[in-house]
Amino acid sequence: MKKIIIFISIIFLVQSCATRIPFSSIDEIETTTINSRTDNSYFIPKENYKSLFIRVNMIFLLDNFGKGNFDENNKEDNEILQTIFKRTNKLYANLVDPKDPNCYKGDDFIKDTKIQFLFNSLYIKDTFARNYRNSKRFNIKKRGIGPIAPSNNWYLKYLDNNINDTISKKGINAFFNMDVIAYEEVANKKKETLYKKVVNASVSQFPSYTDFTRSSQICFPNKYMKKLSMKNIYSVEHKLSWKNKVKNWYLEMYRGVAHEIGHSLSLAHSNKHSAYNKCPNAMMYQGYKSRNNYIQPSEIGKIHKALMTSNLIQYVDENANYGEPKIIKENENWDFKTIRFYQDIIVREGKILILNENVILPKNASITLEKNAILVLNNTILKTPNNLPFTNIIKNKHAKIIKY
Repeated sequence: MKKIIIFISIIFLVQSCATRIPFSSIDEIETTTINSRTDNSYFIPKENYKSLFIRVNMIFLLDNFGKGNFDENNKEDNEILQTIFKRTNKLYANLVDPKDPNCYKGDDFIKDTKIQFLFNSLYIKDTFARNYRNSKRFNIKKRGIGPIAPSNNWYLKYLDNNINDTISKKGINAFFNMDVIAYEEVANKKKETLYKKVVNASVSQFPSYTDFTRSSQICFPNKYMKKLSMKNIYSVEHKLSWKNKVKNWYLEMYRGVAHEIGHSLSLAHSNKHSAYNKCPNAMMYQGYKSRNNYIQPSEIGKIHKALMTSNLIQYVDENANYGEPKIIKENENWDFKTIRFYQDIIVREGKILILNENVILPKNASITLEKNAILVLNNTILKTPNNLPFTNIIKNKHAKIIKY
């Protein structure tokens, strides 16, 4: 009987050692902390990752009769827009190495950003919204970017709210409006007197890392007017073919679309690798001579970091998944109030993963805890992009889930 008791005690001791928690509080855990200060390079997507798809609502503002902008029933307009959309996606998947130290001194070129866009064209009849002269910030003498600068209180905010709530899935909302007085001159009088004074520059909002329900807006002003000007005035005056030449110049607008979306994804005109407008190849370079076909690797990481930790998480397709797991090979603390992962997570044997507050994972993903691995949930809510509880945790019998 004594031998049996000793044997049982030994088994209990072995099991206790195998499942023992090596800490009594989170503060005692030695981890590598991943937070907002973590270098962007940490978030660079791997070459074998699948692309993430981001919704972008392209909103063409018409007058109350359905006129005065790109027309969904016009074959040429549709071909132009589809070409711009396709070229924008192609650009993000086919970057070109400039081999220019003014752009980047490293040799770790990345061709594919692993970002693609789901463009959704919306045609909205709203005479007031179409004309940015209706903005309280419009000044006919100064003609600055004030009327077209998206914000939480600009003149199109009412429409922005309505689109997100009722008309379309949430996406980056890109508005195509115009100076209607200048448009009428170009469309009817075949002149460009006022058109030459309008603002053709576009304006975007950077992501928010504190308000995860905030919208992201872009304003693309006077783009349809530019088409009419190039087709009906410039081509005629210079005796050039719109179909075979001038239209191709107009289609270069896709570079501007890619640039402005880049701002929405957190990219600026400068970064730690290149000063303001010093890299003519850069996506974020300003100027008509720019090739806009390059993004530095760490800037690609910056985009993916923003897609995980800012309001941009709202706009990534619900089924988005890198297709390759995140392997936790050392103790890590992902210290974000809200974060969206795009892959399975595997915590290796004996390692600790700390997740905090709101954590979103793909609905078909899993968290796997290997032997003696520990998942610490610090006031954590695990959910899917559809706001359903995430429960798919595959746990070795000697692994632990600790909740605080």
